Amino acid sequence: MTQGHPFALIDFMAEAEHCSVCGAPLNVLKSTVRLVITYAQGAFWAREVHKVCSDDSSHPVEKSAALARIVRPRQRFGYDLIVYVGVARYLRYKQRSEIRQELLDKRSIELSTGTVSNLCDRFLLYLEVLHLVRSPYLKAVLQEHGYSLHLDATSDHGKGGLFLCQDGIRNWVLCAGKIESESEDRLKPFIERTTELFGDPLATVRDLGVPGKNAVAHLEERGVLDFVCHYHFLSRVGQRLFDNPYDLLRSIIKQSRVRTDLHQLQRDLKQYRKIDLKKRRFGPGNIREDLRALVHWIIQGDGKKDAPYPFSLPHLTFFQRSQQARQKAERWVALPRTRAECRALSHLFSLIGRLEKDKRVKDAVGRLEVGWQVFTETREVLRLTDAELPRGDRRYGKLDIPQLEAQRLKQIEQDVGRYLDGLRQRIGNENLTRPTTPHGITLKYFNKYRDKLFGHPVIRDDDGQIIAIVERTNNKDEHWFGAQKQQLRRRVGRAHLGRDLEDQPAQVAYVANLRRPDCVRILCGSLDNLSNAFANLDEQTLNEANPLVRSNRDTALQKRVKALLQHFEKDSDSDEFPLDSAQIAPRPTIV
Repeated sequence: MTQGHPFALIDFMAEAEHCSVCGAPLNVLKSTVRLVITYAQGAFWAREVHKVCSDDSSHPVEKSAALARIVRPRQRFGYDLIVYVGVARYLRYKQRSEIRQELLDKRSIELSTGTVSNLCDRFLLYLEVLHLVRSPYLKAVLQEHGYSLHLDATSDHGKGGLFLCQDGIRNWVLCAGKIESESEDRLKPFIERTTELFGDPLATVRDLGVPGKNAVAHLEERGVLDFVCHYHFLSRVGQRLFDNPYDLLRSIIKQSRVRTDLHQLQRDLKQYRKIDLKKRRFGPGNIREDLRALVHWIIQGDGKKDAPYPFSLPHLTFFQRSQQARQKAERWVALPRTRAECRALSHLFSLIGRLEKDKRVKDAVGRLEVGWQVFTETREVLRLTDAELPRGDRRYGKLDIPQLEAQRLKQIEQDVGRYLDGLRQRIGNENLTRPTTPHGITLKYFNKYRDKLFGHPVIRDDDGQIIAIVERTNNKDEHWFGAQKQQLRRRVGRAHLGRDLEDQPAQVAYVANLRRPDCVRILCGSLDNLSNAFANLDEQTLNEANPLVRSNRDTALQKRVKALLQHFEKDSDSDEFPLDSAQIAPRPTIV
């Protein structure tokens, strides 16, 4: 466990002198010895002397409070070591091997990767319990001026995921839990738990899903304002406008293999930078870099990161760039051209021509371009910038001045009113029950959700000045989920996180609060005092804490399936048939 030196023996005598029940003197009962490993002292043998009442041995046995503040009873690893490992893993995003090496280099403590994982789990468990124990003090701060409850969930292709309840004003994570699906019966218990611990919010902010709407309905009945996220609203409008023609265009491009062959063309042109003449596809001669740049531009565009769909339509812009290729070639690859350049351009134009031959392209592109014009108009009216999108660059977002933001939202509401008047004139007598035009679709969504788009409450100080306003988007949660993926990718060292996201405990969400100084002051004073805060947690509260869940899958049912498969595979060569299910019941799992 450690290297380089023997373990010291340190005595810990029970500090009490009199029985806590009757006040009688205490006698020494026994002593126990166990190995303890802390970050501050390394490894040592702790000999603890227990005392018992001299009058009645049934009274509680007194133990050392000093040792209890270092390490939990019947455990080996100290609170400070648990905090060090947890902070390194979840705040510094270190991999397990890096944490092991740090401990070995700095403190001569040698741990296995499995032990590091176990200490991480203890850290998360203690942090959640600390969050619950300190919830009355957190509630006092939240209720002083009020808080906004932002709700969102993330899942991966129906595998289940994480549901997050966050205060959008202070960015505190209030409640988090694993969910099998985004249904009302899965979401509502977490919302009820949040309001039970922290009181009713000023408002809720959510996406447009029916489960979320139903899950907060009981709060709305109590007078809590309910808003839909402007980003999710506009995203839903865009999906309704684009989904069908965009899927068709994506399918056409994929079937044509134009993009694949353009990548191959780019590799072929790269050979002209080398001396070997045998590998030159278009014959001898020079090919300028500007021709390679043209092919690269058709494939990649200007290199800027695309906004999430439907705020950008990469397949449509790819098609539009391919249609501009001839015009760009005239400017970028000027005459005179070498024979190799002429052949390469001829091949390029033949590839692009594949898209034009499909008769469905014209209809799909036409619908997308008309829909994009209406979508852009709607986005401009709502003033939703790229910086306000989930993966947007927050450095160029709106100024964090609540007074100006309140005025901006009022102006947006007025602009929307005038925009809707114009939409009604454009659509005329179109049936809004099943609209077919982009303007009709947009108006239908505004009519349905307008009451939940505006009216965000503000928080004022004692002088009446606005000091905060409820955010109009759920980007607090969206940014949190995005940051979690980046941090998890660094911790596990993998690019594909499908399984890792599913197996990550919900308690990881509470680590984000350790980045909020105002929240840390309430939880433990400072991060340096976090191990003492863990030591002060009640033993019974820890024993009753929720276990860490690393998967949404029904593991018990999976074990049953495995037992059935193994049994019937074993008996497949036999004529005997099992008499009842008791014969194939799996062995009990020891926890």
